[in-house]
Amino acid sequence: MLQPGSSENLNFFHLDCLPSAVRLNVDVDVTMTVLANGCYRWLATRLHGFDKAKPNQLYRKFVETGGQLHVHADRLVVRFDKRAHNPILREATLDKGCLPIPWLRNLPVVFEYP
Repeated sequence: MLQPGSSENLNFFHLDCLPSAVRLNVDVDVTMTVLANGCYRWLATRLHGFDKAKPNQLYRKFVETGGQLHVHADRLVVRFDKRAHNPILREATLDKGCLPIPWLRNLPVVFEYP
């Protein structure tokens, strides 16, 4: 069952355009859509002033961000390109308390901003 208020966000994920031909795949598509919506809701709660933002706005301003990925011996560094919304990302401290990545030698993730 979809959570209340998620129906207006599902249009961003194009639920009506599911590529699945088999019911099992549709169930997986719907499940992934609901999970993605939950992830965007979590992100919105962490970003100051964006708690009511829709997923397409969050995607455009925060997720669709260029940068570089550097793998060091002791950490994984994500360096974001310069953007107007970087101060909001920095304030959210999304990398603090981030679990190490098991399939990448248990390296912790660190964000860097220009």
